[in-house]
Amino acid sequence: MEAFAAELEQLLKQINSGDTARLQSATATLSSQYYSKVICIPALFEIASRHPDIGLRQLAAVELRKQVRKQGGNWWESLDELYRNQIKQRLLEIIVIEPSKPVRHSLARVISEVAKVELSKERWGELITFLYTCCQSATVGHREVGVYVLDTLFEVIADTLTDRIADLFLLFSKTLADPDSLEVRVTTLMALGKIADFIDPQAQNEIKAFRDLLPGMVAVLRDCLAQGDEDSAVKGFEVFDNLLVIEAPLLSRHISDLIQFFVGIGANRAYGGTARVSALSFLMWSTVYQKNKLVKLKLVSPIIGSIFPIAAEPEPEDDDEDSPGRLALQVINSLSTNLPPQQVFPDCMQLIVSYMQNPEPTARKAAMLAFGVLVDGCADHMRSKINDLLPLLCRGLQDPENIVRRAACMALGSVAEELSEEIGQHHATLLPLIFNLLNDPSEKVQKSSTNALDAILEGLGDEINQYLPALMEKLVYLLDSDSYQVKGVVIACIGSAAHSAGDSFQPYFPQVMARLQSYMAITDKDVLDLRGLATDTVSAVAEAVGKEIFRPHMNATMSQAVQGLELDNNRLRECSYVFFSVMARVFEEEFAPFLTVVVPQLLKSCNEEEKNPTEWSGEAEDDQSISLDDEDDDHFPGFSLNNALAEEKETAADALGQIFQACRAAFMPYVHESVTTLIKLLGHYHESVRKSAVGSLLSFLLTFYKMSNPPKWAPGTPLQVPLHENVAGLAKASADAILNMLDDEDDRSVVAQAFNEYTEALKEMGPGALADRKQSLAELVLLVLQKEHKCQLDVELDDEMSDGSALRRTPQRVEEDDEQAEYDAVLISSACDLVGAMANALGAGFSVYFQQLFPLIAKYYKKSRPVSDRSMATGVLAECAMGLKKGVTPFTNEMLQILIRALADEEEEVRSNAAFGVGVLLEQSETDLTSFYPQILQLLRPLFEIQDGIPNMADNAAGAVCRMIVRNPSAVPLDQVLPVVMQHLPLKKDFEENEPVFRCVLQLLQNNNSYLLANMSALLNVFAQVLSPPENQLKDATRAEIIGLLKTLKNHHADSFQNMVSGMQSQYATALIGLLQ
Repeated sequence: MEAFAAELEQLLKQINSGDTARLQSATATLSSQYYSKVICIPALFEIASRHPDIGLRQLAAVELRKQVRKQGGNWWESLDELYRNQIKQRLLEIIVIEPSKPVRHSLARVISEVAKVELSKERWGELITFLYTCCQSATVGHREVGVYVLDTLFEVIADTLTDRIADLFLLFSKTLADPDSLEVRVTTLMALGKIADFIDPQAQNEIKAFRDLLPGMVAVLRDCLAQGDEDSAVKGFEVFDNLLVIEAPLLSRHISDLIQFFVGIGANRAYGGTARVSALSFLMWSTVYQKNKLVKLKLVSPIIGSIFPIAAEPEPEDDDEDSPGRLALQVINSLSTNLPPQQVFPDCMQLIVSYMQNPEPTARKAAMLAFGVLVDGCADHMRSKINDLLPLLCRGLQDPENIVRRAACMALGSVAEELSEEIGQHHATLLPLIFNLLNDPSEKVQKSSTNALDAILEGLGDEINQYLPALMEKLVYLLDSDSYQVKGVVIACIGSAAHSAGDSFQPYFPQVMARLQSYMAITDKDVLDLRGLATDTVSAVAEAVGKEIFRPHMNATMSQAVQGLELDNNRLRECSYVFFSVMARVFEEEFAPFLTVVVPQLLKSCNEEEKNPTEWSGEAEDDQSISLDDEDDDHFPGFSLNNALAEEKETAADALGQIFQACRAAFMPYVHESVTTLIKLLGHYHESVRKSAVGSLLSFLLTFYKMSNPPKWAPGTPLQVPLHENVAGLAKASADAILNMLDDEDDRSVVAQAFNEYTEALKEMGPGALADRKQSLAELVLLVLQKEHKCQLDVELDDEMSDGSALRRTPQRVEEDDEQAEYDAVLISSACDLVGAMANALGAGFSVYFQQLFPLIAKYYKKSRPVSDRSMATGVLAECAMGLKKGVTPFTNEMLQILIRALADEEEEVRSNAAFGVGVLLEQSETDLTSFYPQILQLLRPLFEIQDGIPNMADNAAGAVCRMIVRNPSAVPLDQVLPVVMQHLPLKKDFEENEPVFRCVLQLLQNNNSYLLANMSALLNVFAQVLSPPENQLKDATRAEIIGLLKTLKNHHADSFQNMVSGMQSQYATALIGLLQ
């Protein structure tokens, strides 16, 4: 043993020598000849306990810990009992006399690993007594040791200590206020943070005891800051971050004081940046996990008022470095995305307007940046206000200070991404300002303005054509002359220009393509991002100019994209996968020869092994590396988050669905493996991967369905139009996998995405998309509309504890849900869209589900609700009436009352939806509603008269009137109504309503309606227009019926027909004669 220990000591000295060659040699020898023998444990202990060199003692303690935990503790168990007992006894003796703090900490972790084995077997009971004695010792060093070891024990055997929580709280109430040692107080705080994870949410006594300690915990943070120990303060802040997340309601009663405390630290420039950032981090997480408390306690306005001055502080040069100002903006963003916009937007905008008038450039910069982060969660709320808001952005774009101009560009880019249509309407104002900033002397302003331009172009559509010559001249110039940093943004901007311009981009194709292909050949690892951006942009250009023009470049660019896969860069692989998807979409079956290369690579990425960051292993037995960093060594070695790989999987999963859709039959050899892979990805830890898997899985289903050449589906179950057996099998496999995932899904965006995908699937293939899971899907939708799905349960508890009542886990609600965050509203909207699609797919059979869903949807039509909610409610009720057909009858009275109120709504969008809905309801319901006709006609009349209203409002009104006539013509004053309807024909936007309109017209003509017969020339003008392009104005059956009528008139009533034609407008008469030849 002595010789063995001496040799081991020499090897450890070599490791500490600083000589790399000696270190490598010693490490190899230790692993092969010493650490393979259990006697190394007592040998390492001897060195750790007796050697005079501090560094060697610490290294020996670190290595000893690794050996103790080897093989899950079995390695320690295999050691002779005499040795084990001696080590346990002496560990407790030497740790209290060890003078070096790093060595003490390493020995404490050895004790924890030994305790993990021993206490689980009900041995070493004296350890806990020893630690309690240390914690209450009159000697400061003993108290420091006792608390530190207890803290480390909670990292490895917390479950063993949970039955001692009451005693520990009593003990820690004293050490938390240790009069002599900040270290004792801080370590106690850390230990309490670990205990909190194990407090049962129903354990009232434990929760109360912990809450009683919170003031002392905050006092420790104050002590750390007062003594300049910001590192310890930051660790303490992280404890409070964790307390926000855990299930037990430990903070809620103190949240107001805590917010005030952390705001004060975040705003105090006397503290270091790291401490302030950590304090602001607590505020950010409180907006996620205590959002309802913030609203209830009216803390939102004070937080916003305190945060804005921090956002106006100067920023560090490094864009990636955290700073108080940047964290303040993150708090504003988190407030906007997690709270109702009514709670956040007014206060923020008031300060933004005020700060834009401030003479300090940093204040104006903060105003613009806050504007940009605010839109993320308030886009719908800001939509109707965009005309009032844009002048602020324009002022920022023209500010004399470049930091303000850059911030304004960033804000404009954010707004353009969220409100592309609204921003696109203001192109004449915004684009000249942005073009001017492309010449800005500041490179950062150039880059940000190009980013903003990129976002605007995405939503510009045909309006881009007037700017295209000057725009492309400038972009090509920048691409040839600017820095790599700006080149990347310019390349992306060219892609957006191509996307908006479509085939109008063809004149610019040669000069752009030559440049982009050179960037696709980059191999320098430092600028591979440029290669990826070029790959993305080439695909956008190919889609814009079309396959005939792009075909000469197809093979070369495909080769470059495939070669890019070999450069071991996740981002570049993503770009190649997007490129493959677009090439498949452009070339369709012609892409088939590339499948043998592309699809295996996509499947390889989807199946790439990776660590789930929500799981880890506490063991690192095979890790033979030698390190003195024992603190880090304890943190879970298996914990690694590879977002880059997750994003690669997301893109690969998307590509599988898109390429199958494009290539169809040629892709069949890969279908089984692809579907299996996509189902597996439904369980991936990253929400974006799960969303892509859902989307692609249902894309596979729809492609299969279309390949089976099915007849048109019919509503209802059992299926009246059977599916091909392969389609039916995939529908069941997909529904089972997706709905099982959704049962336990905790991310709202994934649920919303799944609902959206099923909405599209139901529209395309009807009830067959649901297989036999319609009940399961209806129950999921019901849970979401009740706001009781797992993804909607916030980590906030009803913490009222009185009269011994148990804590209840309940979702916290604000003002009867009249206000909700826009991110939450997206989920509700997707659920309502799915309700409408299910009604259309299931027909009258949907009424059994609608009975429960109807009141939940109806509550979204209230005057106190935002316009988006009211519009959604009226729209989905209309869709349900359309789908249920006669099955809507039992719901008629309640639905009609809502729709009549909505017809008088102040918002055009709501009135338009209500017009559609009331027409469908009156047409489908078997209840006699003729007594309501006068009131409804009176409410519909103004919809025909509004100038510059939303395009489909009068269309829906015309459709409603015509449905009423078809249902009961005698109840409608035709002589008053038909002139109004005729004046609006043909319909301008909502061509679906042409069906009831012309069904009504043809019915009235058959009945020789005097008004129509007297105005046949005007009616023929209408017929000529709807029979001409665009072709989607009429369904085939209606088109055929109108043409049949016209031919009958021409062939059998030639003179009358000629007189009618002569009364037409000349261009329509010519078109009509051409149609009938």
